[in-house]
Amino acid sequence: MRNNNAMELTVRPVAAENLNDFVALFESRGAPHFCWCTLYRMPDQRLLSNAEKKEAMCNMLHEGIPVGVLAYDGERPIGWCSVAPRETYKRLDRSRTMPRVTPADLPTWTILCFFVLRTYRSKGVAKRLLEGAVAYARAQGAQVIEAYPFDTAGLSSTHRGHSSLFKKAGFRQDGKRWFLETFNFVSLPEKKNGSKT
Repeated sequence: MRNNNAMELTVRPVAAENLNDFVALFESRGAPHFCWCTLYRMPDQRLLSNAEKKEAMCNMLHEGIPVGVLAYDGERPIGWCSVAPRETYKRLDRSRTMPRVTPADLPTWTILCFFVLRTYRSKGVAKRLLEGAVAYARAQGAQVIEAYPFDTAGLSSTHRGHSSLFKKAGFRQDGKRWFLETFNFVSLPEKKNGSKT
């Protein structure tokens, strides 16, 4: 690994073309290969083997379903952020802790997981992943991007991100949910008497 000043950090969406990079990252030491980021995507996730979870994610990518973004140092994948349309996270349909609060017809994307290789942590990679995730979701038409950070110590906090990360990126808090509106409100034209139409 190069030192932080020499890092060639980029963020790219995961697609069929860089599927091998996604697999390589998830098969690396310390990566969440026990879930392959299927926990919220598949109602029966706990019944699947690791190989079946990997296959399910690969199938989603081959079908063109958005799943997230990868951070690269040069050409080496070093980090991951799960960002996708909320409806692709099937288990969120019944979630009491992460219920949908936006109208069903408002394009809403959800961020649910981060992973950065240990040797690259505390170097701003998570921040860049979040920036890349927001840019990707916006480019795909997201009007609201939401996240559910976990601020206590432990595995969940490692993978869901800390609220300070989202706050610095301009997200606003609504209970446990943090959100960013990406659409611009259009002002209604004023009537001649100065009131809104």
